[in-house]
Amino acid sequence: MTELHGRTFSCIDGCALCCLCQPELLSHERRVFQGDPKLSAGVASTHMSPDVNGAALRLVGGHGACYFLDGRRCGVYEHRPHFCRSFPLNVFVGWRVQLNVNMSCRGLGRPGERLVRLGEMLLSEYGEVQLGHELSSANDSFTRFESNAREERVAQSFSSVRHTAEMLKDELTDGIGLSRVMTHAEYGQANQDSPPADIARLVRETEAEADISERALMDGVELFDLPNLSLLPIYVGPDLSWKIFRLEGSSIVARSIDDSGEALEFCRIDPASVNLLPMTASGRRSLQGYLATLNARDCLLGHAAYLCDIEGYEFNFGQVYLGTLANSVIDLWWRASLLAQLAGVEQLGQEEIKEGIVFFDMDILDLPTIGSFI
Repeated sequence: MTELHGRTFSCIDGCALCCLCQPELLSHERRVFQGDPKLSAGVASTHMSPDVNGAALRLVGGHGACYFLDGRRCGVYEHRPHFCRSFPLNVFVGWRVQLNVNMSCRGLGRPGERLVRLGEMLLSEYGEVQLGHELSSANDSFTRFESNAREERVAQSFSSVRHTAEMLKDELTDGIGLSRVMTHAEYGQANQDSPPADIARLVRETEAEADISERALMDGVELFDLPNLSLLPIYVGPDLSWKIFRLEGSSIVARSIDDSGEALEFCRIDPASVNLLPMTASGRRSLQGYLATLNARDCLLGHAAYLCDIEGYEFNFGQVYLGTLANSVIDLWWRASLLAQLAGVEQLGQEEIKEGIVFFDMDILDLPTIGSFI
């Protein structure tokens, strides 16, 4: 529960970020909801994500807030599903059980509940038997991945890739350094079980050939190029407004979502006009702090392992992992720049990076991974 230590949380009345996430219903919850006429009206037969099977709660308009949200307060609070109760915590099971904090939640840092206490309560609800069963299944996935990577001569230990990323934290939060990391990730020739110092040296000796501005634009356009509004990243602003951004033609159309689920356009943006804004010293420190959080998350290691597997173990796992971190930083940097430019800000300080994290973190926790969130 390292990520929870020292953190507190309390809901902000009127925020309702968690009510914009469609929760699936566990089997016993489905029986309760479908057996009550009032509750059954809010049940959808399918989830907005094709990867999630079974029943879920409906979203107003198919892409707005939860059907049961009333005046931005839960209308069925005593019956809210497990995934609503656990917010802003996520339980990831890999080779161990790890709790992550959804840093898109604006209630973090406010006086209130200690997250460690909430984490302990959440784990106690699962119980040792269920956690043990989940852990055994996820462990098998990680063991198979490690075996496959070693057989293909692309293995790096999880501790070594994390150590390498820590050594490269300055490069991973700098334009030229990011270019070197990306170029190494795509064209490097790291050997199996290379020491972290050797990999860091290879990165620093790599020519900075990758165009991160071009990569940021490509990823940013792809990020918002989705046919279904419900699948778009959502951003809850400091004023608690709900915003989505969608690529339509050659423009990114920015919309506010109201409580009825209606999406109202408020501006159009040329994606090519969104530049990676320079960071102040405080902004870069803030980004490095968040990078340390990402580097400690087992689900991100699991995502890199997933990528390594679907790419047929073509690249050294250390290269895949560094590429994953670099892409994450570029994505966050671009989102923070988009929000800052909309606000008329020309550089990214601590607050601007924080807003980028608010816009980004929920999505990083939703990436495909070996292991599973429960």
